[in-house]
Amino acid sequence: MIIGGLQKFSLIDYPHKISAIIFTTGCNFRCPYCHNPELVNPKLYPERITEDEVFNFLKNRKEKLDAVVITGGEPTLHKDLYQFISKLKSMG
Repeated sequence: MIIGGLQKFSLIDYPHKISAIIFTTGCNFRCPYCHNPELVNPKLYPERITEDEVFNFLKNRKEKLDAVVITGGEPTLHKDLYQFISKLKSMG
């Protein structure tokens, strides 16, 4: 999965939970009101975070986080989204 960003702490994105936010790149829409336009076209936003970096961070924060939110861009464009979520869930 192409990950364009990681917000390590949020109290807003998952109500009543401490969460981390994973931002995927790429989107098939061009909404004028998009709140993450830099993630829409991955070619214009070359900075990436590896899956290993994300999982290492989450492993170290497992006892401090209640949830992980995946947003974008458009996460459902990534063919390996299901496997990524399965790996997240297996972490507990």
